[in-house]
Amino acid sequence: MKIRHLIIASAIIIAALGIAQAVTKTGPRELPTIVWDNTPLDRSNHGRISSYADMLDQVTPAVVSVSTSKLLEGRRYNLPPQFRDDPFLRRFFGEPDSPDDQPKSEGLGSGVIISKDGYILTNNHVIENVDEVSVRLNDGRVFDAEIVGADSKTDVAVLKIEGEDLPTLTLADSEQARVGDIVFAVGNPLRVGQTVTQGIVSAINRTSLSLIEEEGGYENFLQTDASINPGNSGGPLVDAQGRILGINTAILSQSGGSIGIGFAIPSNLARNVMMSLIQTGEVRRGYLGVSIDDLDPELAEQFDLNSSHGAVITDVRPRTPAEAAGLLVYDVITAVNGREVTSRLDLRLQISQLNPGSEISLSILRDGEAMDIPVILANLNDADVFVGEDASSEIIELLPGVTLLEMTDSLRDQFRIGQSIAGLVVAEVSEDSEYRDNLMPGMVIMGINRKKVETLAEGFDLITPGKNLLYVYYEGRNNFLVIRKD
Repeated sequence: MKIRHLIIASAIIIAALGIAQAVTKTGPRELPTIVWDNTPLDRSNHGRISSYADMLDQVTPAVVSVSTSKLLEGRRYNLPPQFRDDPFLRRFFGEPDSPDDQPKSEGLGSGVIISKDGYILTNNHVIENVDEVSVRLNDGRVFDAEIVGADSKTDVAVLKIEGEDLPTLTLADSEQARVGDIVFAVGNPLRVGQTVTQGIVSAINRTSLSLIEEEGGYENFLQTDASINPGNSGGPLVDAQGRILGINTAILSQSGGSIGIGFAIPSNLARNVMMSLIQTGEVRRGYLGVSIDDLDPELAEQFDLNSSHGAVITDVRPRTPAEAAGLLVYDVITAVNGREVTSRLDLRLQISQLNPGSEISLSILRDGEAMDIPVILANLNDADVFVGEDASSEIIELLPGVTLLEMTDSLRDQFRIGQSIAGLVVAEVSEDSEYRDNLMPGMVIMGINRKKVETLAEGFDLITPGKNLLYVYYEGRNNFLVIRKD
């Protein structure tokens, strides 16, 4: 397996992640028969456990080594094309006599069989940009493997080998994982052969780790102290009952080897991506059509909320499911289909795992009132990027040290503000203004204390002594700011 070392805050991240969102070599397929067990793990701990050997005897046959090779382009064409048919010249210039002799780079990873007819889960970074893939089972059998599809945004890939009645593993419900649950990482690290390491679930819902390089990637890792090393990528992280809880993908390390901080893609996320790749040849993700932000304690106070869990809508894009459903700026989304939303990233991940065309129920808070709103999701792959559509000018200090102007066409041109944005433009902020760290030239104040504002007169009516909630636009993003006016 090819490993890239990414240095982040003096740590090395072992993870070589892909470049394309989804690559498929065949058309749509029938879904395989897999086993998914959503019953809770037995945590009763009856009796003294002295060995997991019997359980692992059922696990290891379904874990495979994934070998890859890629022809080295830089050494293919030393000889000019017109002389490549001359055997003497080929030998003189060191050209190989046959394609089999071409110099290759080789990689090694792991995978797990999830259906008796040969579908295999692994990592995208294990098989990206390779020419050949083969799979070795624990019993010694070797199969050529086909890349069914890969998704670099989650680092999940699906392979297919031709076989019948192959050993398989059951997928567990990763939503039920708890910190402290015993887990085992199985794979082929450092080419030593199939290896099992034990640990616990160290943390759940690890996000914002930058382990996935692909822009717009989706991170929601299980963290474990079970040893994961180069070659383990793509292998399963199994629970104490031998069910797949995750797909091992990366480690954090200062040395390049395992120091007990490893990460696995949760089985529920891997299963959703896998099924979409098999069925459609691409990953189809739900699309809502809103810009969102996290609730910090100050924002929660302004919204009269007791908790900062949730995601606040900062923009509703036109002609989207959100607009059709009647969602509004300032709405706080607290749950999707009854499942709590903990943050902006959590909402994004939840929506991405829902099928386009499905009707969902969003629990929201609007002006302190709780309500449920049905929404029919669109397909993220079909989402249009909204660039908007139009709005006089007198210098005045609504806020000390801040020059605010009513919107004009010249201000739009100067600060590159879209035609759909309306409000008061921050033209200048003095060096000694108390708002210098919050308000920037070119920022547009679109709302004050939950009311739209387009004129300076409206601004004077809406601003109050004490804390004020501003709804602002800056450099392509809508956000909320809490400022104080004495």
